Amino acid sequence: MKIQTPVLALISLLVAAPAFAAEQTVTFSVPGMHCPSCPFIVESAMGSVEGVTQVTADSDALTAEVVFDDAVASAEDIARASAAAGYKADLVTPSSGS
Repeated sequence: MKIQTPVLALISLLVAAPAFAAEQTVTFSVPGMHCPSCPFIVESAMGSVEGVTQVTADSDALTAEVVFDDAVASAEDIARASAAAGYKADLVTPSSGS
């Protein structure tokens, strides 16, 4: 009986761990995307930020939607990475849970 309590506590912790993930989805305005390769460059730059799990850039809408772990990265980090690649990115939507 004494062994069961720690084991159950550990199992409970492992099951609850994904609930603590702080995944956020944000949209950036990226007005500098004018050619077919621009979205790939933006996706690569934003995707290189640690904690970013998905980037979808759209040159028609001039936006990029980014999913990231806000315990590891911030929207500001992602915007800086895009700007460093030559594409200014402005936050359109506030962070929201996905």
